[in-house]
Amino acid sequence: MNNTPELVALFTDFGIGSHYLGQVKARLITERVSQPVIDLCSDAPDFNPRAAAYLLASFLPSMPKGTLFLAVVDPGVGSDRRAILIRSECFWFIGPDNGLLSQVVARSKEAKIQTIDLPDLSNRSRTFDGRDFFAPAAALICNGAAVAGEPVTPASLVGADWPSQLSEIIYLDGYGNGVTGLSGDGLSKKLLLLVNGVSVPYAETFSGVPIGSPFWYVNANGLVEVAVNQGSAVEKFGLDIGVPVQWLGA
Repeated sequence: MNNTPELVALFTDFGIGSHYLGQVKARLITERVSQPVIDLCSDAPDFNPRAAAYLLASFLPSMPKGTLFLAVVDPGVGSDRRAILIRSECFWFIGPDNGLLSQVVARSKEAKIQTIDLPDLSNRSRTFDGRDFFAPAAALICNGAAVAGEPVTPASLVGADWPSQLSEIIYLDGYGNGVTGLSGDGLSKKLLLLVNGVSVPYAETFSGVPIGSPFWYVNANGLVEVAVNQGSAVEKFGLDIGVPVQWLGA
């Protein structure tokens, strides 16, 4: 991997089309970031670093090596929570130490973690670290400069004791599908998924069930997802972030 990133990926709960996204991008340009910047995810679960941690980690297999993830789901902005920088085998991550980056560390074999110390920032808002703190830190890395800070052990991170999989709904997409924090790797097609008291069968694709029928499948990010063919699982099951799910027949 090169010493500087090749891509900056924004992962936030700012909202699709939000002016906050525009301001972060403008700050990156002001700080002379020349790498492409993409909105990887702008609608991560609001104020929910725990759910967002599993969603963020699910994107990694499809992302190009050398990506810097600027991750901001930060309900504790302005508090004494740490800001951290992580360099793994393939990626950089910048974000708050509130559990958001815990799962990318758990999936890394050689993560190097440090705090971020940017003492010379002027006109910093205490409520918009995405623009005024994390973006300047990302710019330093993109421009090949060092970021000051102290080493951090993985065990000291918020979320270090969280499970490798989360039996909950972690994301709701625009179609009304519910993504869980469960890996779909190696699962039996005979398993039923219990969702709000209803057992849901497996199907490989939407066309594998009649229109209006619910099913679970393994999505493109490798996570178990609950859906309704040409319908809304959110409406059918009353889904929300944090709703528990459970395997039957495991």
